[in-house]
Amino acid sequence: MPQVGRGAFTLRSLASDAGLAIGGALVANVFNYVYHFVLSRRLGPDDYGTLATLLAAISMVGVIGNSVSMVAMQESAKLWAVGVERRVGAFVRHTGLAALGVGAAMGAVLFAGSFLFGRYLHIVSWLVWGVFAASVAIGVYVAFLRGASQGARRFGLFGASFVAETVVKLTVAVALVAIGWQVVGAMGGVLVGALAGMLIIAVPLSRGDGDPHPDHGHLHLGGRAAAVFSVQAALTALVFLDLFFAKHYLSGTEAGLYGAAGTMARTIPFGVGLISLVANPRAAAAYHISRATLKHLLAVAFGAGVALAVLAVAVTALFPRFLLGLAFGKQYLAAAPLLQLYGIDGALLALDGLAAGYLLAVGNYSVAPYLLVACIIEAVAMALFGTTAPRLLYIAIAVNAALLPAIAWYTAKTLAGAPQAQATAKA
Repeated sequence: MPQVGRGAFTLRSLASDAGLAIGGALVANVFNYVYHFVLSRRLGPDDYGTLATLLAAISMVGVIGNSVSMVAMQESAKLWAVGVERRVGAFVRHTGLAALGVGAAMGAVLFAGSFLFGRYLHIVSWLVWGVFAASVAIGVYVAFLRGASQGARRFGLFGASFVAETVVKLTVAVALVAIGWQVVGAMGGVLVGALAGMLIIAVPLSRGDGDPHPDHGHLHLGGRAAAVFSVQAALTALVFLDLFFAKHYLSGTEAGLYGAAGTMARTIPFGVGLISLVANPRAAAAYHISRATLKHLLAVAFGAGVALAVLAVAVTALFPRFLLGLAFGKQYLAAAPLLQLYGIDGALLALDGLAAGYLLAVGNYSVAPYLLVACIIEAVAMALFGTTAPRLLYIAIAVNAALLPAIAWYTAKTLAGAPQAQATAKA
């Protein structure tokens, strides 16, 4: 029987976890954006546009890893909630090989497919695509490990893995670009960084006694991962879809400017998403313990998310040239009008993502059809009408704003009826 007191929500315990998870992620994001800022200057707008497109592709196909990560977080959070977190190590050992196999298969498919879609994106180097595919493969396994560490409250490992990855990524990429490897070198940093993040977390998280839970069969978890994938794939597509049309329709320099504005604006959903690093594991556990705890947690999380999103829109609207000049240099100042529009889009994506992430954490996938329809509408509209940078952003803003009511409705419904919490209360 669950230990009801274990899932109790307090601001002090939230702050303690946040100091490790969000603190580590913030440090990692600083190094991640330094990576962008330094390499955008060294590569120039044309090559940086290629790099931004590849990184967007990694994020989009990385939704496989995010799906595996969410299921790992759900399972380890459940083990923690019922007081048997000693089984987390067995869960990681038992399921981790399957996650690694999924990553390897995904990398192989992407490398083979690059000979077809590489020409559409004007990226034809087999070496670039090879490093890209390897990065995706390792990324799936790393995502699995981080999800398990979140649910098990191993936030120190979680944060250390992020920091190690981005520090190594920046160091290796700058060194390789400096000796003339250009985009291949920048992507090489991504690959080596992913390996570093994996090594930090894999061994300590795999320790522990006990046997895997009978519900941890690969088919059972794979089915749930597929449901998570349907939501996360659509959500990730909404974040990055416009970059591919920008790379196709715009000139190399224009695509680079668009990519710079997008990189800056995506700090908004990524920044607001830091709330999820601590809130979602707690929500997954509270869903099995206490509806009152769940309501309290969501009031704090979404209140903070809305406040941060509004603040970010104001900053990007008032200081676009300052932000671009500070981050990318004078050659990117022409992207200022784009950043003002991108800031609005980023704030809407942040709120959509915060709510969708919570729904996934508690095992509610009902919003998937709405996200899929939104992706289809956005893709068709961009393919037909997104021939300029402002048009791409107007389309994205309209679609993401239309999604908010549906996601908010499903979020509210989980508070009205959390069956596990009700069952626990009756027990």
